[in-house]
Amino acid sequence: MTNNFDLKVAAARFDTANANRRNVDAARYPRVDVGANASHRRISSANNLFGDEFNNYALDINLVWELDVWGKLKNRTQAAIADAEAQAATYRAAELSLAANTIKFWFNTVEAQLLVELAEETLQVFEDNLIVVEGSYKRGLPNRALDVRLTRANVEGARSTLEFRRRLRDSAGRSLEVFLGRYPADALSIATNLPALNTTVPPGLPSDLLQRRPDIVAAERRLASSMERVKFAKKEMLPTIALTSSTGAASGDLRELLDMETLFWNVAGNLTQPVFQGGQIRAGIDLADANSRQFLAAYSQSVLVAFQEVETFLAAEDYLHREKVALRKAVEESVAAEDLAWQQYQRGLVDIITVLESQRRSFNARSSSINVVNDRLQNRINLYLALGGDFGLLTEMQTARIGPSTNPVSPP
Repeated sequence: MTNNFDLKVAAARFDTANANRRNVDAARYPRVDVGANASHRRISSANNLFGDEFNNYALDINLVWELDVWGKLKNRTQAAIADAEAQAATYRAAELSLAANTIKFWFNTVEAQLLVELAEETLQVFEDNLIVVEGSYKRGLPNRALDVRLTRANVEGARSTLEFRRRLRDSAGRSLEVFLGRYPADALSIATNLPALNTTVPPGLPSDLLQRRPDIVAAERRLASSMERVKFAKKEMLPTIALTSSTGAASGDLRELLDMETLFWNVAGNLTQPVFQGGQIRAGIDLADANSRQFLAAYSQSVLVAFQEVETFLAAEDYLHREKVALRKAVEESVAAEDLAWQQYQRGLVDIITVLESQRRSFNARSSSINVVNDRLQNRINLYLALGGDFGLLTEMQTARIGPSTNPVSPP
């Protein structure tokens, strides 16, 4: 969470949206401009060749305040607030995604390490078998020449598989280090076993759990922002009322100028009504309305995809559990068949093809058994992401969550 650069990008985007919210909201308040100047003059006369010197100081204060009679500025502020809340939810989604992907890459790396160890064990077994087969051939059994060739090919195939597994293990380790914000040196110490998944998914998960998904919260907030911008665009056709106030004073003495009693004020109200702008306002309304329809469709799609993901990962829980049970039995039978085939080969009851086939099936079953353990873990993580968190933990919508900045986002 501290070192990942993608999360830093999401944090900066939240801060940008929050700063924009404050900037937009500032338009609802009066603006005061102060100007000051000083001048120096010399006036010559017939009696005074060098002239008299005069200092002149002037101070001007201007105040402009647009009255939000129609709530137009408020709509724009509400849109900016919703944008900031959407970005806060996006940051939360980035946090969850980073946590999930880090765990997934960790499990992938452990799986890759287990497959390397299996490949090393398999290669060692094949090399031991080759010693036995070559010994039989050297003792004068001519029918073992083909067996030697096939067994050597089996050994080299296992050696190739081992290097392939090592390459995947190296890649998985470096990918994990990048997620951790480290240099990809493949220097992590990896666990030797995948954890057992003993918990089951409780039945009857409420659909309300999806309301806490950060991506759905973000999509809803973007929709809310677009609706506020539609209101703002329509109100652009209404008159604008602005109050202006100005005051000024001039003096030859700076101390007199700073005496507020000498200032004078003028207050005036200005009303402007858009008459003709070449269709710009109408185009702005159409643009805002089109964006709103776009965000409505995106929000609907986000909800539909969320249900799809939950249903898919829930169904996969059962499929993967049955697959694991079947593979466990397959491993037991294939390992026993491998041992039996080798024993019968040594007694001359079966040929080498039967031995090699039994070894292949045993290796594939053990590899698949490791794969399915990781697949179940990966699916459970995906289910957590699809639900926006753990099972049954109904929480308030993530819009209340404060993002990485110390500047809070107020609810609309």
